[in-house]
Amino acid sequence: MLDSIRERTHGWMAKVILALITIPFALFGIESYFSNKSADDTVAKVDGHKISRLTFDRAIKDQRAELAASMGPGFDPAMLDDPKVKQSILDNLIKQQLLITHARSLGMVVSDAQLAKFIGAVPAFQENGQFSVSRYEQVLRQQGMTVADFERRVRDELLMNDMRATFAQSPSMSTRVVKQFANAFEQQREVSMTKLATADLLKQVQITPAQIKAYYDAHQLDFNLPAQAKFQYVVLSLDDIAKNIKIDDASVAQYYQANSTKYSEPEQRSARHILIAVTANADAAKRAAAKAQADALFKQVSADPAKFAELAKQYSADPGSAASGGDLGWFPRSAMVKPFADAAFTMRPNEIKGPIATDFGYHIIQLTGIKPAQVQPLEAVKPAIVSELQKQQASKQFADAAERFSNQVYEQSSELQATAKSLGLTVVNSDWIARTGGANAGILSAPKMLTALFSDDVLKNKRNSEAIEVSPNTLVSARLLAYQPATVQPLVTVNAKILQLLMQQQARVLVQQKGDDLLAQLRAGKEPASVHWGEFKLISRSHAELIPPKLLEPVFAANEKTMPAYMGGMDVNGDYQLIRVTRVLPVVEPDANKLKAMQTQLAGIVAQQAFADYLASLTKSAKIEITKSALEKAAN
Repeated sequence: MLDSIRERTHGWMAKVILALITIPFALFGIESYFSNKSADDTVAKVDGHKISRLTFDRAIKDQRAELAASMGPGFDPAMLDDPKVKQSILDNLIKQQLLITHARSLGMVVSDAQLAKFIGAVPAFQENGQFSVSRYEQVLRQQGMTVADFERRVRDELLMNDMRATFAQSPSMSTRVVKQFANAFEQQREVSMTKLATADLLKQVQITPAQIKAYYDAHQLDFNLPAQAKFQYVVLSLDDIAKNIKIDDASVAQYYQANSTKYSEPEQRSARHILIAVTANADAAKRAAAKAQADALFKQVSADPAKFAELAKQYSADPGSAASGGDLGWFPRSAMVKPFADAAFTMRPNEIKGPIATDFGYHIIQLTGIKPAQVQPLEAVKPAIVSELQKQQASKQFADAAERFSNQVYEQSSELQATAKSLGLTVVNSDWIARTGGANAGILSAPKMLTALFSDDVLKNKRNSEAIEVSPNTLVSARLLAYQPATVQPLVTVNAKILQLLMQQQARVLVQQKGDDLLAQLRAGKEPASVHWGEFKLISRSHAELIPPKLLEPVFAANEKTMPAYMGGMDVNGDYQLIRVTRVLPVVEPDANKLKAMQTQLAGIVAQQAFADYLASLTKSAKIEITKSALEKAAN
């Protein structure tokens, strides 16, 4: 929620860096964090700069994790096997490389001082509120990153951010253009609808066995079952080692005392705010206009504090909080830019202050709560301390065990039992797994692991795979148990599926024909008895959820003088929608404050489009070579 008012060191870029050090490979990377070049095929070259297969695999892995988190049980990992999805991910990597290359060609650099200031402000690298070199090196070492690789990646991110910021300066939009936009965007039209359901026509469809057989013969690839295999595998994990390490209470107490600041929570405050956006380098006239609008809003909310949330929704330019009435939630002082923090942390509950000037514009702030600083008691943090001490001790044991594990699975490549017995591990049998992995692959779904599993060395030579690091401090080796080559499912297995598919296809043809016929009659001035219109509803371009996307523009293009107007077409569910437009409601001209907010929003849209056009021009003029074979193998 704080994205538009945090300092750069505490904003979205800081989240990027924290992601890099807590979830390895969390971002689409231009280059590998590691110096390991094995299986590092080139997926693409951008003006001679390589994008490795390893980098691309990690980008896909990150996308998979994001989708799984956002979609929950409904997420199907197979959706990332779609060539179009893979190409889209690669396109993002290419655009990042283009941004970095072009920034450097313009002489843009991130100085050592800028880099040091940014990294020094990341809380994960601090002790007692100050940057700690030892802490910095420790965190990176725990994640398997070198300082040089990490700092190179941060420089790239800062450079790309500076390029984006160039386009973030909102262009000036005339009042006339904004009014035209408001009229088009907020215009309301009265419509009524009726639906012709495809399901209602299924009973009219007759499919013959010959049609099913013909479809089956013409679509063999649709019924192909990919090659699958079962594997035995063993896992060596630092976490598993840590669980077996006993930590006494004295060690816990000693660690707690030595790291007391780590368990102290600073004072936090909660607030709402209204942001009137204007950049720090805007001309005097723009800043004066923004200040005047902020002054007017401050007077409004001071006179009637109960309207603060309503006015924030209407006028605030902060996309992260406006929709929730300007609510920023709880935040420590360090999360905000200094002028905002200085104001918020001297206010009393329910007090309103403003306008407060920052690099983002002018803020009106309403304080909604205070949480005093507090220290977490030992008992509350004891489990976390035990876990940390276990991992510290386990890391020493893991290094030795990892070397033994890697050597033994290689030297005794015909079986895994000896390695498991030597290190106290368990041999596990997998379910059937395809080259693309999937949910049933579990820990074996890591791209490098899948590549090893389906290599000739494992499938044909029946040897153990090498020890693969599937995640930080987790090694896996596997060997083949059983193999099923790719096959085409017999017709008897897929007969019902094809029947249902063909019935749906033909029913949609029938409903399309019926709908088009009714539409022609309506446009000719006839009202068929079979058409039963639903209730009248008001829609606008911003609230047209009921209208199929492809019919939205025809609805708003209908001539007011010749209404009622009719349009129809298939919706995303395969049903036919008939729409009747009966009248256009007059638009209420927005007041000055709302017009100003819309002016800012429209300018932002134009700036975003300018950035997209800029990226498109870089792409068009660049020499981009894509290795299709490496792209197809990636993350499979």
